[in-house]
Amino acid sequence: MQSHLVRLRLGILLIILSWSPFAQIVISILRNHGHLSSDGSATNLRLVIWGIQIVVGLVGLLLVGKLTMQEAKRAGWRRTPKHLWRLFWR
Repeated sequence: MQSHLVRLRLGILLIILSWSPFAQIVISILRNHGHLSSDGSATNLRLVIWGIQIVVGLVGLLLVGKLTMQEAKRAGWRRTPKHLWRLFWR
């Protein structure tokens, strides 16, 4: 059961991180320090960071999705959210 807890928490953390505004924060910091000069390079940097965040979010979704499917098969679809919530806070 411990591995389920780690997978659930890690998956949720990865999903949250994938929605964080890292691209804008990095661009703002680089512009303030003079390392980023043009809008074209900012756009390219933004696309790279977004690409990484999409992959991170998909990995998180995969981790949580596998656990959700296992729990749904074991407890049924109606009880799955309650079981996952208990597992998350355990």
